[in-house]
Amino acid sequence: MKKTLRTIIILILFVTNSVFGQEKVMINEDCIKYEINDEFHRYDDVEKSQNDFKNLNLVIDKNTTLSIENSYNGGLMGYDINFNINSNLEIKNVTYDFWDDVIDLDNVITYEVCQANLSLNQNPFITLKELRGNYNLEIEKYCNGYIVEKTTYKGKFKTFKGLDPNSENYKWVTNKSIGLKNVKDPNGVYLSPENPPILISDSKLLIEELNKVNEFRGQKIKAFVVINENGMIEKEPIRFSIKLSSELESKLIMMLIKFTKWNPAVINGKTVKSSIPIVINTE
Repeated sequence: MKKTLRTIIILILFVTNSVFGQEKVMINEDCIKYEINDEFHRYDDVEKSQNDFKNLNLVIDKNTTLSIENSYNGGLMGYDINFNINSNLEIKNVTYDFWDDVIDLDNVITYEVCQANLSLNQNPFITLKELRGNYNLEIEKYCNGYIVEKTTYKGKFKTFKGLDPNSENYKWVTNKSIGLKNVKDPNGVYLSPENPPILISDSKLLIEELNKVNEFRGQKIKAFVVINENGMIEKEPIRFSIKLSSELESKLIMMLIKFTKWNPAVINGKTVKSSIPIVINTE
């Protein structure tokens, strides 16, 4: 019963609305090369290191429908992008889901893909070998049915099934497994940066302040925070592993901002905004 209830909750939270007509897939033999660094998120089916959580799955149903599934699983959060196209190369449906480990039934978040452009290097209903493609999505985010944000997402994918693992392109992908760790969410926040933030302030100062509040004494609280390019925790968004009143939550956020200082995450020598979990222990 518990498993069934959890499944129902997840379905409620992560349902994605998407309405499409007869948008055509563009076939372009010279569509964007997969093996280059650019602004597109990359998805493939090459087995790489444990740091790589991005995957591509291609499923053809009776040679009439192709499902292109791009997914990322970072443990605490992830997202899924699915295209369904028919043998006439029409986009029948596109969905985008973003999920995390926090279930908030009072604020149900859903996403709608309002526009999608998809280009492929070949007709996938003729052959899937070396199929690659790229896409641009326009996404609307809703909270309890009201639109709260609009964003865009760029992705590209390629299947390497049946290709020589010793080929130059295959090796390029396996050598990029560390780089694939540097994934961003739709707001441009890095989720698992190669060089994560480092606390440089004295944690004892924060603990001393927390112990002045009865409700925080003897607690072990996990918080999910965003640390900006200047090494400061941003006021929003912050999520906590325990239920707090609005007053206590505001007080804890203020303390985190005031009594912590960080060396920000660094990617390619540049400081970036990143999201990390932190544990606050006053036990």
